[in-house]
Amino acid sequence: MIPRVASLALAAILASAAAARAQEAQLERVLATLAASWARGDAVGLAASGAAAGLVLDIDGEAIGPLAPRQAAAVLRRLFVDRETVRLDHGMARVVGGSPLRAFGEFAWVARADGTTIPERAVVFVALVWEDDAWRITQIRLLR
Repeated sequence: MIPRVASLALAAILASAAAARAQEAQLERVLATLAASWARGDAVGLAASGAAAGLVLDIDGEAIGPLAPRQAAAVLRRLFVDRETVRLDHGMARVVGGSPLRAFGEFAWVARADGTTIPERAVVFVALVWEDDAWRITQIRLLR
């Protein structure tokens, strides 16, 4: 009886580990898509990936939200309007657990303001929640 219980427990642990790896892989894909949207300055695409409860934007220490997609897109559009992305490096990404499942990722953003040659450096943190079988953004924090 004990070997059977032990084998069932091992199977449950292995299934849980496989599910966690699948979540991590899906998170990496979602963050790659979000990074591409950020690099293009796609405010509408980023805002459309927001959580049902809204998207909180924290830009240089000023937090606003939660915002509906249209309002979030308007704020992000103002951020992108006079900047050109020079480089965007994908950083850390982690599933941190919880119920609902939560995760975060980060990007190193190098941009140049229109009419200048001096690059600006910033770190973009993205907090996500698992809802409706997809990773959705709950917060974007920009630190310059």
